[in-house]
Amino acid sequence: MMKKMGLSFIVLVMLLAFASSASAANRVETGTYSHGGGNLYVYYSAYDSHVSGYLNITIYRVTSSGDVFITSYSEEGGRPGHDMHQGTLNLGNQPAGTYKFVASNPDSWMGPSVSFHN
Repeated sequence: MMKKMGLSFIVLVMLLAFASSASAANRVETGTYSHGGGNLYVYYSAYDSHVSGYLNITIYRVTSSGDVFITSYSEEGGRPGHDMHQGTLNLGNQPAGTYKFVASNPDSWMGPSVSFHN
């Protein structure tokens, strides 16, 4: 009887731990870039610390009438052997103006780091 209660307690603790990690908060980073026109690239990196979750990046062009959606990107993390996430998004030829990114990933990850380049 005592063994059964002990096992039930362990299962309950594991379920609560999973539930709390599944609803973990996300870190959100934002930034802007003044682009002179031409090809525009977005470099990104994050380290997932072996914690399941997603790196999400959304790019907007800032205009006087509001932000205009350009593209979004998402990458899953937390799988063994694939903990460093980095790459380049090629936005192609974009007009001169101000561009903005919004990037998010789980709080337990390191990053995200996002930057624009011509």
